[in-house]
Amino acid sequence: MKLSSLNSSIDSALDSVIEREGFIKTLPIDGNVSVALCPSNRQICLNTAGQTFLGNLDTKLIHQLGSKIWPNLDQKSTVSLWEQHINCGLARFLERALSHSGTILRYSELGNVRRIYGVTSPQFVEMNQREFRDTLVESLRPLGIVPNGEVFKTPFGEIVEKFAVPIAQEGQVGLNCKVVYGLNNGYSSYRLNWGRTVLVCTNGLTSIEKIGRDRWVHTNRVNIRDFATGSVEAAYGHLSDVEKQISAASARTINHSLMDKFMTRLALANATKERVSTRLHHEFRDTGDNEWSVSQALTFLGEHEKAIPFQVRENLTRLGSKLLEKPLEQIVSAPATVTSAGFYDILR
Repeated sequence: MKLSSLNSSIDSALDSVIEREGFIKTLPIDGNVSVALCPSNRQICLNTAGQTFLGNLDTKLIHQLGSKIWPNLDQKSTVSLWEQHINCGLARFLERALSHSGTILRYSELGNVRRIYGVTSPQFVEMNQREFRDTLVESLRPLGIVPNGEVFKTPFGEIVEKFAVPIAQEGQVGLNCKVVYGLNNGYSSYRLNWGRTVLVCTNGLTSIEKIGRDRWVHTNRVNIRDFATGSVEAAYGHLSDVEKQISAASARTINHSLMDKFMTRLALANATKERVSTRLHHEFRDTGDNEWSVSQALTFLGEHEKAIPFQVRENLTRLGSKLLEKPLEQIVSAPATVTSAGFYDILR
């Protein structure tokens, strides 16, 4: 997800969200509902209890409303079914699913216009973002995991804060963590997004791949402290696995015939291939003719070589990470994949 950097402090950023959500109202749907859809401007109009509510049909709201018709489907499947039925009874399906359902409409009101903020179940538990952060920081601080002052915003208006994670003295791998403070709209959860960092050069750590995220949903079944410590334990468990992968890759001596095939299959411009070749020689000289050196070379270029286009750098970082998880032989022998745009992935 694309993040926008904020110049404000975490306190003022969260205050802004809390203030905005303070104006959100709720209405249980206890009666009949009528639905009107306007596909041309992606709007929905719900009428219930003598009031009209308007909503922008982004994928979030489509998934929320669509789940009332097709429970337990992921967002992509729900959106696909929604599009299939948009001109074939969808409004009627929604009316049946929502009427007398007890579903809670969350909305903002400006003048006579009521805008849908989200849709929740009656069991939804509101969470104050500041209270969540205070408990989370208190739980993570004894582990040495503390805020580093960087604050971001998602396209959905969620606030994201970066945390510094201590690095083991002898380790080659570290962690980074971004905390996403959810919204009380029934769709946005609180998340701890973990990324791993690998020491690939002498001038510091460089990120290599997101390793996953843990979600805290808006129910009282999950304790925030248990959520935080459990998430940290899982992340450090992954860290241990990566250290083992590095040791294994370091022990795999380069088959230079296989390496030639790998270089031939790289779908890169000649100038970029030359940079890869130069960096490989550098890593082979420093850390030996092994597959860990190949992983480091690709990751270094992906993170540091600004002359390479951004998307290509991302692909190099991803391929370098994959070399920790799979031997070079498996990667070279794998069939080529084609992107949705019709282009070869990094290996043709």
